[in-house]
Amino acid sequence: MSESRIIKISGCDDQNRTGDVIFVHGLDGHPRKTWHPQEKSDDDNFWPVWLGEDLPDMGIWSLKYEVSSSHWKGESMPLVDRATNILKLLDTYKIGDRPLFFITHSMGGLLVKQMLYRAVYLKNPKWKAIVDQTQGIVFFSTPHSGSNLANLIKYMGWILQTTVSIDELEAHHPRLRELTDVYRSSKKLSKIP
Repeated sequence: MSESRIIKISGCDDQNRTGDVIFVHGLDGHPRKTWHPQEKSDDDNFWPVWLGEDLPDMGIWSLKYEVSSSHWKGESMPLVDRATNILKLLDTYKIGDRPLFFITHSMGGLLVKQMLYRAVYLKNPKWKAIVDQTQGIVFFSTPHSGSNLANLIKYMGWILQTTVSIDELEAHHPRLRELTDVYRSSKKLSKIP
């Protein structure tokens, strides 16, 4: 399984930056293609770069992690394990020392919710800083309650060789309901715009 990485887009090495923005792709996504108007990965004509031009005092990052719908395309890991993996990764880059914003697509939104949930309830002081510094999250097409399409794909799973990510995306999956309930009822998490 490929290792998760965080890709520096702009301003990330500036020790005086005023905050960080992390783009988080979703299922079968890519850290560059997801945010590019023509789904290219080999040029700098994409949203994170544009945002860096508009906000030169911010660090702009894009998260790279493997989250495939089918074993034919690649690998995946359970959401809770991936969240812990990404929290450790962010800690190595000292993300959480300044205001933090997430821009998420699809399952990337669920990953960020799971990360923040784990950070609050595992009481790791380094991860708590990530929660404390999170000033906002943008959710694009995030299936907070799951997806009926995932149910259909799972039904054909023996042909498609679906991954654990499809299992977790089933409509009204208990883990997603729990995550949404915890996120709404948490004093810290419910206040993040």
